[in-house]
Amino acid sequence: MNQKFFNLPQERQDLIRNSAMTEFGDSTFKKTSADSIAKRAGVSKGLLFHYFKDKRELYLYLFQYAIDECMNIFNKHILKASYFGQTDFFQTLEVGHKVKMDMVRRHPGLFRFVMRAYYERDSVLTPKLRKKLADVLEETTTTFLSRMDLHKFKDGVDPRAVVRLLTLASEGMLAETGAYTAEEIDRLFQEYRAYADMLRRHLYKEEYL
Repeated sequence: MNQKFFNLPQERQDLIRNSAMTEFGDSTFKKTSADSIAKRAGVSKGLLFHYFKDKRELYLYLFQYAIDECMNIFNKHILKASYFGQTDFFQTLEVGHKVKMDMVRRHPGLFRFVMRAYYERDSVLTPKLRKKLADVLEETTTTFLSRMDLHKFKDGVDPRAVVRLLTLASEGMLAETGAYTAEEIDRLFQEYRAYADMLRRHLYKEEYL
């Protein structure tokens, strides 16, 4: 990768990253063309390959960038919640979902790209990178649960399964709708809140409702 990419203004870097993640998120690695990425970013294909030697290098860079960005946001969110004494499972997840939606606004294609990458079948991601993504998901879930007050749940409820259910719901909604505008994202957030509240009313002990 050409280090000159990082000498570009931040807005220009974001445009190229967002354009590439959107294109890769809309299709498979094999079917996504460098031409379509360059056109969306407003650069020539030659300039794109001046920064990245080929499409695969760009894809792997984006994967690492997306994982790092998600982890930075997660860690910042968890530390903030802990600092203010927030330990309620659903309230913290709701704040986390707001953070995720803000991130989708800044990087519209990021989550679709990550989800598409996880299920990519063109052998772009090595087993090591697939494992890294799985490890990140496990680490964030474990860290989150360790800081939450889980005794509010009814006996027999598996909080880890609830995290997975709500994560699949929120990310599935983003993937299905392709929401990019602030209005679309806000509508999805309200729908997510309704689902989460429904689960809370069914899964929490009565004294915590």
